[in-house]
Amino acid sequence: MLRPWCRGAPPRGSAPPWDGAPRVPHALDRGETLRSTVVAKFLPWPPNSGDKRRTLGVCRALLERGPVTVVAFSGADEDAEGLRAQGFEVVTAPWRRHPVDLALGLLRSGSLSSARFYDRALERLALALPAADLLVVEHVQLLPLAKRLRGAVRVLDMHNVESVLAQRVAATTTGLKKVVWAVEARALRRVESGRHADVVAVTSAVDEQALARVARHDRVVVVPNAWDEPAPLPPSAEPVVSFVALMSWTPNVEAAVWFAREVWPLVLQRVPAARLQLVGRNPTPAVQALAGESVVVTGTVDSLEPWYAATRVAVAPLLAGGGSRLKILEALAAARPLVATTVGAEGLEDLVGRGVVVADAPADLAREVADLLEEPERAAALGAAGARAVGTDHSWRAAVAPLTAAVDALGRGAARE
Repeated sequence: MLRPWCRGAPPRGSAPPWDGAPRVPHALDRGETLRSTVVAKFLPWPPNSGDKRRTLGVCRALLERGPVTVVAFSGADEDAEGLRAQGFEVVTAPWRRHPVDLALGLLRSGSLSSARFYDRALERLALALPAADLLVVEHVQLLPLAKRLRGAVRVLDMHNVESVLAQRVAATTTGLKKVVWAVEARALRRVESGRHADVVAVTSAVDEQALARVARHDRVVVVPNAWDEPAPLPPSAEPVVSFVALMSWTPNVEAAVWFAREVWPLVLQRVPAARLQLVGRNPTPAVQALAGESVVVTGTVDSLEPWYAATRVAVAPLLAGGGSRLKILEALAAARPLVATTVGAEGLEDLVGRGVVVADAPADLAREVADLLEEPERAAALGAAGARAVGTDHSWRAAVAPLTAAVDALGRGAARE
């Protein structure tokens, strides 16, 4: 017999999960494959950002268990047919910012960043789907969009503890921007503290601890960011440093500006021939303004491979952020050593010394980067160690295993009762 809350009634003393959307029997109760619906910000193909890579990794792991429907926005950077060709069902709508949707999203969540991703058109398409055995929501900001969808087991995958990320951004800015981010941090904290899911996934033990300070959830599992099939590139012959990231995301923008202004001049003092590549989509005006004689700002590129091929040292100089850094795994998979700040390496501390070097002060960061530029053999050896570490310890199948185990346990528990 199914547990009462699996039929729509919450456990005693708790609020209805997902605002009372009805439950459906779990596939494990019927001895069938798992049917999953994954709600994401944008279609994860091509996987040209850390957000998309994590979503795609989770989707691929679930596809091994049964059919997966991806519900997400699409635009010029997304390829729905490419995703369908990999065996996924796709439900999508153009991302728009209609005033009514923004108002409704804000009313439902109180969060400005969440309101940006509420869309009535996509919600209607998603509501027409059959009930899923597993409903996965990627990012807490998508809860208003997914609140009425049905699923036997509901998972919230937190790419970041967003309230902590917002608070960190507020701490590194000034003026009106500081106030806006501080208000947003409080709004996100309220959303994160709600009972929204049967299982909450976070990317690292650091985020697990941060979430515990915000809210108490019954089942929290660590699903670290991961990478499959490292493709080591030959060592670069040139003293090139690369920061590869989405250049419109505030923490990445601040990192690029800080590194270019505070760290890069110190590197050039030691290695005058060095070049810095800021590689990533949608660079803001602040990032574009960094372009100069020794700094290249690429904007969107068709492939990252030639840019990594030219790179001797990668960097992740983040001052704020959350989750764990897919950009680190990406660089190491290409056999490129990476110098990161402590914040930049959060969640991937096991790779320090195995491809990753950590430094925080501008002078220390510059010294580590310059040392690797001047010692190409050491840089190549450190990059090769990183590629091996990614291949052995950071596959998506292993990363998602705690999540699928938690989902299976919920299904079996329901079946026993």
